[in-house]
Amino acid sequence: MRAAIVIFPRLTVLDFIGMYDPLSRIKSMGIDPSFELRIVGTEPEISDESGLVLKPDSVFLDLRAFDLLLLPGGQGTRTLMHDKHFIGYLRTWGWDRPVASVCTGALLLAAAGLLRRGPATTHHGAFELLRGFGIEVVEQRIVENGRVTTAGGVASSLDLGIYLVEKYYGGSARERIAAQMEYRGYPPAPASPKVGIARQETIGTPQPPGAES
Repeated sequence: MRAAIVIFPRLTVLDFIGMYDPLSRIKSMGIDPSFELRIVGTEPEISDESGLVLKPDSVFLDLRAFDLLLLPGGQGTRTLMHDKHFIGYLRTWGWDRPVASVCTGALLLAAAGLLRRGPATTHHGAFELLRGFGIEVVEQRIVENGRVTTAGGVASSLDLGIYLVEKYYGGSARERIAAQMEYRGYPPAPASPKVGIARQETIGTPQPPGAES
């Protein structure tokens, strides 16, 4: 399996790292030695909202070879959702392969037409922006809708990473990675995940009102 995380200026770095860490352990812990996780940037160096500099593996890498696409959120989404070049790049992903987002990364998926009409979730401060794309917004920690998985605010990025480990590699992989990370906030998944997963209300610690991502 090959996965790509797309990063961009003024992203929220926890949105990125929270899902990157558990997914990176799929290979490092021997769960799937062939698993590949690439970091694709819109620029050779990416500064987050506070000036932390990240160096992606590549810039605007061709997405055709990947199986899963992931997007973090951040204030930079407000510019990129109107950037024709970037939105055109996302549309090269098509409508058949799975995608996932954290926080306001959902706005980018919506702008590219990859969410269709939802349901989906995002940061609570961006619900109305997402609804502006005609998307049904579900106030859940994680929402799975067919090939699209969206997670809520910043701290839900870690939940999403663990969730995707389980989705693609099973409960035993999730348990191993969560134990290695000493992460105890994630309960076992139901046999058949549903849209607007009710159990997600109990995942992790609710994010208090604060800086929107």
